[in-house]
Amino acid sequence: MVFNKKEIVAMIISVLFMGVALGFNDKQEIFVLNYFLANMFMMILMVGFAFIVHQLGHKLVAYLSGFRTEYKLWGLQQIRFWPLHKRWTILKTPQFPKTIKFWGKEYVIESFPIGLVIAFLVTILSNGWLFFLAVGQYNLLIERASRVGRKFVEVTDFEEAKIALAGPMANIVLMVIAAMFNQHGTFDNFIWINGALALFYMIPVSQLDGAKVFFSSRVMYIFGLLFIIGMVSLVYYISVIPLLIICGVFGLVGASVYFYYSFYRGKVF
Repeated sequence: MVFNKKEIVAMIISVLFMGVALGFNDKQEIFVLNYFLANMFMMILMVGFAFIVHQLGHKLVAYLSGFRTEYKLWGLQQIRFWPLHKRWTILKTPQFPKTIKFWGKEYVIESFPIGLVIAFLVTILSNGWLFFLAVGQYNLLIERASRVGRKFVEVTDFEEAKIALAGPMANIVLMVIAAMFNQHGTFDNFIWINGALALFYMIPVSQLDGAKVFFSSRVMYIFGLLFIIGMVSLVYYISVIPLLIICGVFGLVGASVYFYYSFYRGKVF
């Protein structure tokens, strides 16, 4: 089984939150319940397919490197405001995980779902005009037995960056495929959803894909970010082959400039 039970539950929750975030504002002047529900349903379906492919990208590249990944909601083990002093905080909640009782049953909350909370608040406060899609993360599961015969038993920085970047790049692949068959604008929303997922997950924060790429390989992060930005910005205006060439060159130039000034000039950190 590609996804275990915990992953499936976390992915269903993630897809529902992201689908609602994208479909909450149906861009209609007059509210029509049937249209609103139909639009919401289609958004959830498209997000679900795009997000499954995103996670499969992580799993495939991890498998080829001798690892496994497990999807979970993006969460924090501890919530705190910035301290006025290193030894104390203004407000500090109890440490996660926490066990709660509900209708006679005990449930374990592993972490505070910060991604879901941000997605919900951004959607509600902006009435659907803004959205936030980075609601989950993957954990890399290292099995030493599967690494026998390789040069390194532990994961290397390059492998971590490669596995993390595979998710957003999987969305870019879907976006390009949809663009090839989008002569009449049929796949506009699907293209937009995949581009948005790729961009949001490249944010270099906490345990998101972008942070794992950024702190493992800055050169790969800059290439990936510039490539994705270029693809998302130009996908509606340029045919596929020139688009790939232009964005590939854009990413390579940016990564090369960073590499030059970082390693040879010592001016970039």
